[in-house]
Amino acid sequence: MKIALISDIHSNLFYFEKVLHEIEKENVDDIYCLGDLVGYYDKPNEVIDLIKKKDIKCIKGNHDKYLLNELPYDLKKDEIYGIKQQRELLSNENFKFLRNLKDEIVLEINNKKIYMTHSFPNNCERYLYNLDNLNLEFLKEYDYYFFGHTHIPIITYHYGTCIVNPGSIGQPRDHTKQSSYAIVDFKLEEVKIKKVNHDIDVFTKELKNEQYAVQLIDILKRGRNEKN
Repeated sequence: MKIALISDIHSNLFYFEKVLHEIEKENVDDIYCLGDLVGYYDKPNEVIDLIKKKDIKCIKGNHDKYLLNELPYDLKKDEIYGIKQQRELLSNENFKFLRNLKDEIVLEINNKKIYMTHSFPNNCERYLYNLDNLNLEFLKEYDYYFFGHTHIPIITYHYGTCIVNPGSIGQPRDHTKQSSYAIVDFKLEEVKIKKVNHDIDVFTKELKNEQYAVQLIDILKRGRNEKN
């Protein structure tokens, strides 16, 4: 059994299509998305339609909950988040799809117990940077813990549990300008992070033409030696 993990697409269809093209080469059995299908960029319907077409299993992230009015957010950030605009864009069918997503997925593959959520259990807004903040007794129940939210890919082990963040499809924040995803092979007990290049100039030009906030453009162009 082999799966792909993706996260934080954020309505970025341009990047999402390229990543899916790469994942198709991996011959995975399933694809799981760890939340934040929407927010930030310009194609929420198209992203969700593609998710449904590819039968990608998803959980809710904080931006999905903002759009659904399940979580409050700072309205001063709406120019960046784009939540109000996306509420107007999203079809009734795709609203229903988002609403029906769960906060977590728990399953067993090859006798390995797996837990998936957007960040912390029962808290999709809090950033998980320090693994010591996870409840140890909870963590020890699982062989694998998969999460997103930080937009930074990692593979590590904490008290025997393999912890994986595949990074972000739509808005990488690891100063590489590349989307990332993870491949988990349960038979081989092997986990890999894969990176995907994009034609950033083409996409950012499109965003400029649509008068997107400069922060949403600049973060996509941020390289390893840039601090902004």
